[in-house]
Amino acid sequence: MRSDAALAAQNAVVAFESLGLGTCYIGAIRNDPERVARELALPDGVFPVFGLTVGFPDPAQPAGVKPRLPQSTVLHREQYSDRARTRDLAGYKKALRSFQTEQAMPAIDWTNQVRNRIGTVEALKGRHVLAAAARRLGFRLK
Repeated sequence: MRSDAALAAQNAVVAFESLGLGTCYIGAIRNDPERVARELALPDGVFPVFGLTVGFPDPAQPAGVKPRLPQSTVLHREQYSDRARTRDLAGYKKALRSFQTEQAMPAIDWTNQVRNRIGTVEALKGRHVLAAAARRLGFRLK
């Protein structure tokens, strides 16, 4: 299960970072899972859900942590609520813009980033055929 892989990786990341190592998840693995499976000689029934890089961080260039959406926009108790969403998203967009500036990244509005990532079939980078790829890798999907 994907959640099992995520939990295992999360624990591995905690262990690596406790040893002073740096880590980075690679979600682009899902852009072409069949190619990754061939490259790694994975058996039938094994599907790559993400990669994980591990290494020694450069102390001269500390990495920033990308801001995440506020919990109030992604965590709901009992019922969905969007009361604070507009205010929280405005604050998030401001924090993200500051992060982009600090990291010398292109200043792209968060809404436009999301639109660019999912707005067209080309933008999905092959993820629109994940179910078919999973079937070819030996999974029986409903």
